[in-house]
Amino acid sequence: MSRVTIGALLATFVAFSAHAMSAEIDTDGDGKATLVELQAAFPEITEDLFLEIDTNADGFVNDEEMMIAVETEMIPDIETDA
Repeated sequence: MSRVTIGALLATFVAFSAHAMSAEIDTDGDGKATLVELQAAFPEITEDLFLEIDTNADGFVNDEEMMIAVETEMIPDIETDA
């Protein structure tokens, strides 16, 4: 593997972990957020917005979906806006 590839891979992991589900959101520690958990952290989240964030439609928001929601400004970054 080239140094550039390794660097890009490491940057991806660092960026992903920066938006990993925080304990403030994932109150039960299962690595996913329900609508209720998200609404506790972000009261403005509606059921429709939750369904938009939950791209795989499994009823939970995982780390990847959370990262996308923060990057697209669907929800604020709890790390920087709290």
